[in-house]
Amino acid sequence: MIGGCSKVVQDVPPFNDGRRQSGGDAHGQQNRHGTQRRFGKEAQGALRQAYKILFREGLTVSNAIAKVEKQLPPLPEIRHLVQFVRASERGISK
Repeated sequence: MIGGCSKVVQDVPPFNDGRRQSGGDAHGQQNRHGTQRRFGKEAQGALRQAYKILFREGLTVSNAIAKVEKQLPPLPEIRHLVQFVRASERGISK
């Protein structure tokens, strides 16, 4: 969910918590409350790891996607996140 009057210039990945850091960019952080209500423990842990790889390790997007696909189970939630990031034309809000 994006707040009213928010300027969004890049794609916001699924399961993002939407918090802002100084400079106005969204943190690359998983929405833990939402995923706890919606997904099982395996998916929650895999999404947490995927977010760390994609947004905290300083990898290029293509290298981060490759690492996620190699290291994490092919759960539907992970596939959805990877497909979203791969299909982004404007870049991913980190």
